[in-house]
Amino acid sequence: MKMIAHYHNAGFESVADGVMDFFERREDLQRPGVAFGPGGSEAEPAKVSTDISLVAHHGSDSEAFALADVIVRAVSAGLDHYLQERPLLRQVCPDQELFVMPIFNLQRYAPGEGFRQWHCDWTISDEATEPVHRVLAWILYCDSVDQAGTEFHWQEHHEVAERGKLVIFPASPSHIHRGRVNNELSKTIATGWINAGSREGFIKRLAHS
Repeated sequence: MKMIAHYHNAGFESVADGVMDFFERREDLQRPGVAFGPGGSEAEPAKVSTDISLVAHHGSDSEAFALADVIVRAVSAGLDHYLQERPLLRQVCPDQELFVMPIFNLQRYAPGEGFRQWHCDWTISDEATEPVHRVLAWILYCDSVDQAGTEFHWQEHHEVAERGKLVIFPASPSHIHRGRVNNELSKTIATGWINAGSREGFIKRLAHS
């Protein structure tokens, strides 16, 4: 069974529209995008984007928290479908449990910008999202843009950027990928990770860090 799955419905489209509206209005939260891991240079950076980081856990910005919570709930629904289709995946995970990481990003790529470098979402860096625990990654495309989706190297597959489409795939090097760059149109996505273990356990570790 293929490990790249996509889900598309009216609910995901509504979430995507909410992301677009939020990104347009909240310039105060926008920051230059950062690519973790090796590669890239000043002359040709691995990733060029404008990002907003969100946390679906108690925070002072009620609007940002509300949107983050809606996104995590939507992705969690997609994850449920993904695991129902692949029950063995849950069985082999530590604690037989996975959760949507509540820390994630909104990303906007202006014309000519993108995550050009081949990469995967698993690293051994020591940061709050516990990258070494990542099992899956996800992307929610928030607008429909021709020739601006995601290319998967080994699978020789291009996932088209369509408003309201959620894509879930392995975070490991088995699914090296990169963004396809459109030189005329911008692209906006929400993206993050799905980790092994429980959300409750992660929140406890975060509180003590």
